[in-house]
Amino acid sequence: MSPNTLTRPGIILSAAGSIPQEGKNAIINAVPDILLRELDAIFVLGGGVPSSYNDPPVYVKERCDAAEILFLQRTLLDEAAGAPKERRPAILTLSAGTAHMPQLLSDDGLPVWESTASAAYLMQKKTIPSSYLFAETTSYDTISNAYFARTTFADVFGWNKILVITNEFHMLRTKAIFDWVFGADSNSRSAAKSELFYLSVADKGLSEEAIVARKQ
Repeated sequence: MSPNTLTRPGIILSAAGSIPQEGKNAIINAVPDILLRELDAIFVLGGGVPSSYNDPPVYVKERCDAAEILFLQRTLLDEAAGAPKERRPAILTLSAGTAHMPQLLSDDGLPVWESTASAAYLMQKKTIPSSYLFAETTSYDTISNAYFARTTFADVFGWNKILVITNEFHMLRTKAIFDWVFGADSNSRSAAKSELFYLSVADKGLSEEAIVARKQ
């Protein structure tokens, strides 16, 4: 696949392997530097009930780890080019919960959102400044993931080039929905005209049966 094809909006980039071994290089190699330098935001989809406030499911950690790797690689590229820190991409974690699954509650009875568990997981690594992390806490399925990501964040902040990260089993559905939602006309004059790119990561932590069930 040519470099021009890899930077065309709507393309699905794929990184096989498990992080932190060969998967780290696969993540970096999957996203061309020319695209990584221009990203305004990275969306990390949620999915599945977290075990605690900072412990999302293993396959969601795979998505988070990919976002971290790309953010740090972008930091290196920006530093080498003398680019300002303000240009680095925001990381938006998505999803309040899963509609058909019970909501995890904190010790004081408050909901633990899937997105905040992903953000807390990233924060505990201490590699990404908290000012670059955002969490969407309204959606309960992939359609509302896309809707609130656009209306509450992308259109508001003017994010134009966006990389959407999810697992391989979830990618085709995700791309179809995000292309649809972000391609819809907006009545807002400030709405950004977004270019979406997609990165699929390994279905780590899921059995074959679980993967088949999630594809249905």
